[in-house]
Amino acid sequence: MRQGKRLSQMDFALACEVSPKHISFLETGRSKPSKGMVLHLAQMLQADLAGTNRLLSAAGYSQVYSDQDLNAPGMAMIREALGHLLQGHLPYPAVVFDHEYYLVMANQAMQAMMARMIELGAQFPVRPNFLLSLLDEHGMKPFVGDWENIACHMLQRVYHEHLAGPFRDQPNRLLEQALTVPGVPENWKSHVVEHLDYPAIPFTLNLGDQQLRIFSTIATIGTPLDVTAQNLRIEHFFPMDEQSKAYWCR
Repeated sequence: MRQGKRLSQMDFALACEVSPKHISFLETGRSKPSKGMVLHLAQMLQADLAGTNRLLSAAGYSQVYSDQDLNAPGMAMIREALGHLLQGHLPYPAVVFDHEYYLVMANQAMQAMMARMIELGAQFPVRPNFLLSLLDEHGMKPFVGDWENIACHMLQRVYHEHLAGPFRDQPNRLLEQALTVPGVPENWKSHVVEHLDYPAIPFTLNLGDQQLRIFSTIATIGTPLDVTAQNLRIEHFFPMDEQSKAYWCR
């Protein structure tokens, strides 16, 4: 994990306020860290909750952060909060994704929009993935205006999110899967997304005779102590013009 952050032993030791020799002994197994030290190292590495749990397990300690299913009784307050965020955004679409962009929850406006795409020939799996559906010729791709820009933007987002995470040295499974989809732009990593007329990237959906222009905001749980809660993203979509606003407000 330290190497994934491109930290030398010296730099990491200075950040942790311990000697480089101590870090070396911990990494080679010559010394066993205390549970407190593992938590301190994880914090210095900016590890997420799942990563912290893995470090604790590797050191022989019990995990300190829960990883509950969203439907578990202990997650009731999270479910309720998500429900308020989704329903409170009506009549506009809103969704909850996990950290790999798999759909977790959606409000009625998003469900109706997906149903309309299905009426027009789209096919979605039981558990849709936003990125994979966006790239799929049988998914959202035929409905997305300026598809290449949007596809490259999403691929770059997934790429950079992984690089910024604590396990950047491990395979980016979602990106690897996405790049196997036929038709993915070869220049996705270097493609420059420009929309100088807008303060945010417009996302255009062509649904039959309706053209919808939207942009989105992304929020997360502010102070999570559960792995599942930390990995959730709430995305709200907003209309960019009066025509799009009228479509949802009718």
